[in-house]
Amino acid sequence: MSPLGQLLGQSEAIAAVRDQAARLLVRYATRGTRLPPVLIQGETGTGKGLLASALHRAGPRASGPFVDVNCAAIPETLLEAELFGFERGAFTGARQAKAGLFQAAHRGTIFLDEVALLPEALQAKLLKVIEERVVRRLGATRGEPVDAWVVAAASDDLRRAVAARRFREDLYHRLAVVTLRLPPLRERDGDVERLAEHFLARACEDYGLARKSLGRAARAALRGYPWPGNVRELANVMERVALLAESDLVDADSLGLPGAAAAVPRPPPGSIAEARRAAVEAAAEAERARILEALAATTWNLSRAAARLGLPRNTLRYRMERLGLAGRPAPETGRV
Repeated sequence: MSPLGQLLGQSEAIAAVRDQAARLLVRYATRGTRLPPVLIQGETGTGKGLLASALHRAGPRASGPFVDVNCAAIPETLLEAELFGFERGAFTGARQAKAGLFQAAHRGTIFLDEVALLPEALQAKLLKVIEERVVRRLGATRGEPVDAWVVAAASDDLRRAVAARRFREDLYHRLAVVTLRLPPLRERDGDVERLAEHFLARACEDYGLARKSLGRAARAALRGYPWPGNVRELANVMERVALLAESDLVDADSLGLPGAAAAVPRPPPGSIAEARRAAVEAAAEAERARILEALAATTWNLSRAAARLGLPRNTLRYRMERLGLAGRPAPETGRV
């Protein structure tokens, strides 16, 4: 299977992404070593990291390094040193010089995941590195050339972040020379069942379990659920089913999805747009409910709530802003 073939699915939405990525790679495969920056946009769990890795492995720099950087996971105070490196004595504890992640990706690809969460000061430095292809380490007096293909990803629309002055407009235009949008699972007509079968078979094989199959009610429940966590959520559900379902024929109850026992009928063709809009709203409401549950369980401690949700703290804060929860006060506790 080709690297791009790992983006499983037969829907028009995912096929369009594979086709666009393939045309990009063919166009630049024989045109020297420089590749345009690529911005991958898509909701959490749609497979942005998988697509970035596939672009690298299918592209002209497959023999070079692939450096994966989660911008939300590195503490803000360490980001600049991690990305661009530092010289000996640049700060307390810098006993010897160290190359940054951009230099580690020389002649290969650097994947900047959740780039929207970079602090503004670093956004300006990142823009300079991309435009000049030169990195200056912390404490250094001169720059060093670096040749890395920049692939960035964002879970939220960067154009909205630009409009809200949370992201530099010049950096957005520099990163979005080529933009690939990964569709959410609810827009991939017919792919949910195919992916569920794939993940279920893979989980059974990985754990050495007897093969399981999806019953009719389970398939209807899979189609009716809005999948706010997208492909990642689906993969996790199928892994849980492989481990815990007692029967080889999986029913709706075994999925553990809200409302899974009730089959959701497919909307008529004339109402597809309305159904998708409703699915978007349902996904947002489901995400809001999960965040509120985590906040309530941790008495609105953001760090503990983020850990409970498996998210970086900055990502949780951003989603709270998007869902209108940022200004909401923590519930008062009664005096004893």
